[in-house]
Amino acid sequence: MNLIPWAAFLGAVILFFGFNLWAPVTCTWSTENFPTRARTTSYALSDGIGHVGGGIGLLLIVPQLGKFGPLPAFLVIAGFLIIAAILVQFGVSTRKETLEQIAP
Repeated sequence: MNLIPWAAFLGAVILFFGFNLWAPVTCTWSTENFPTRARTTSYALSDGIGHVGGGIGLLLIVPQLGKFGPLPAFLVIAGFLIIAAILVQFGVSTRKETLEQIAP
């Protein structure tokens, strides 16, 4: 039995959840942590820096992933998602709080 198609399917599922389920939540969460008086400017700046990082990653990381093969490439991407999930655990909890309570 060839495991590569199953590994590619599993990797696609991980990427789907990483990009489509958690991305909107992280955008909202990062916006909430800026002070009200500077929220839009701060978010625009951090989001712009994030897009520059994505562009650099596209130029530097993606060519390297092509050399790995499907399973290792998806494992690298899943590793980055796991690191992000661990970092979020140390963030500010914003559940059931108003914006003024989170970042006045």
